[in-house]
Amino acid sequence: MKILKFSMSAAALAISLVALLNHTTSASSRVVAPGADGASLFGSKCALCHEKDGSGKANWKAKGQPDLRDANWQKDHSDGQIADVIRNGKEKFMPAFKSKLSDEDINAIVAHIRTLKKK
Repeated sequence: MKILKFSMSAAALAISLVALLNHTTSASSRVVAPGADGASLFGSKCALCHEKDGSGKANWKAKGQPDLRDANWQKDHSDGQIADVIRNGKEKFMPAFKSKLSDEDINAIVAHIRTLKKK
């Protein structure tokens, strides 16, 4: 009986550790909340200025807004840099979303922006 309880406890611990490891952040990965939908968040928070496809609006492009689909822009900006701009804003044109979005939401938006890359 003790061996069975120990085996069940060990199995539960192993499953918990695997789940935890799958959700930890590192330099090359990010945590996305199970309910965070980057496409929906981008559509509701970002598309007004960046268009749904990330191409941007002409009047904002003239003020320096990047085409988020551009391969060079994607290559030159890390996930952390993109998240920082979403969180803290940039100059007078890009508002800060740190009080409106959780870190999980911001990471989900960054992940969605990565899917916008031109094929």
